[in-house]
Amino acid sequence: MKHKILILSIIFCLLPITAFSSDWTPMSSGTTESLLSVWGSAGSDVFAVGYNGTILHYDGSSWSSMLSGTANDLNGIWGVSGSNVFAVGKNGTILHYNGSTWSSMASGTTYWLQDIWGSSATDVFAVGYRSLYPYYSTIFHYNGNTWDAMHNTTLVPLAVWGSSGSDVFAVGWSNTGYPYNDTIYHYNGSIWSAMYAPTTESIYDVWGSSSNNVFAVGWDGTILHYNGSTWSSMASPVAVEVEVLSGIWGSSATDVFAVGTGLSPYHSGIIFHYNGKEWSSMTSNTTKYLTDVWGSSGSNVFAVGGSGTILHYSGASTVIELSSFTATPKAGNVIIQWSTESEIDNVGFNLYRAETEGGNYIKLNTSLIPAQGASIEGASYEFIDTEVQNRKTYYYKLEDLDLNGASTYHGPVKATPRLIYGLGK
Repeated sequence: MKHKILILSIIFCLLPITAFSSDWTPMSSGTTESLLSVWGSAGSDVFAVGYNGTILHYDGSSWSSMLSGTANDLNGIWGVSGSNVFAVGKNGTILHYNGSTWSSMASGTTYWLQDIWGSSATDVFAVGYRSLYPYYSTIFHYNGNTWDAMHNTTLVPLAVWGSSGSDVFAVGWSNTGYPYNDTIYHYNGSIWSAMYAPTTESIYDVWGSSSNNVFAVGWDGTILHYNGSTWSSMASPVAVEVEVLSGIWGSSATDVFAVGTGLSPYHSGIIFHYNGKEWSSMTSNTTKYLTDVWGSSGSNVFAVGGSGTILHYSGASTVIELSSFTATPKAGNVIIQWSTESEIDNVGFNLYRAETEGGNYIKLNTSLIPAQGASIEGASYEFIDTEVQNRKTYYYKLEDLDLNGASTYHGPVKATPRLIYGLGK
């Protein structure tokens, strides 16, 4: 890459240190219907589904309602891209979004479909069960043309996720009776088989950062971890009364979020975070139960739940005071400069660029830009972006990272390079 990084002078100062909040904030959803699942292709292209056929879309600025064409509850959503999205729900409902409209797909079943995930557009898995006892259960597969039942199981499946098409996990609750240890199934590309789970509790969701780093959550605050060979129990935060953890997602192995329903106060929303070492409780700022969580990054995370609840998390801010952040256009390049007044436990910076303010921001630096400041002194930094086109506007965001992996985003700032800057448009 052609990008150049220049570290400039150290600036000495004695200024107060700025501390930042890391709370979740409520978003206006425009609905009172409970939301059950959330997924997006980017931070400015997010979908949420819920009761009575509710589908919402977030464009980076606001949430709006979409026409689903069904009144059935929608329980799960997943997509290949923003123009190839699937939603599943009650009575065998499967919907597909092509980027402009939602349409119904033939599922061949009346089972209540609970979740959906795929490795590609031609390798998609959906899980569901019959709504009446006995709860016959089936895992369905889509090959790009048709949906077919691929496996009948004693598991009553509630969620599905995989690291690839030959490494897929389905979780739920047992239909065989106590001791209920067959609550996790695994697909190796040929067959589904039961895995031993070290719990008798029902499992509600599963997610992993890789094939040997998988998390599952469930009833009574259950948190499990899979290391590629065995499942083990993890300790959840103490002094937190949990009814159920129903959703889990992470940006990495050391940045994982779990959401659910608490008991004190009753049916309040709870959020846990895992930093790679231990789970801790986060302030949710809601009394509504939470059902699912997804993010485009660790600093752009969405949680959904009861009565149209949508929460947003913008990241655990580092303790750093930024005095300036600018983007100066030149002919064929943009000079990005920033200065800090103080830095505590800061390890460095990343710089991101997008072509629209709410668009997809791509990291420019190939390695972390190392921190130069300290608690009583700041520093100035410069980055020259040469991979730009004249007469085109670019947006830049700056991320600072601390020793614990927490990050703070600044900006965006924008610039429009020109062939001869200053001589007209």
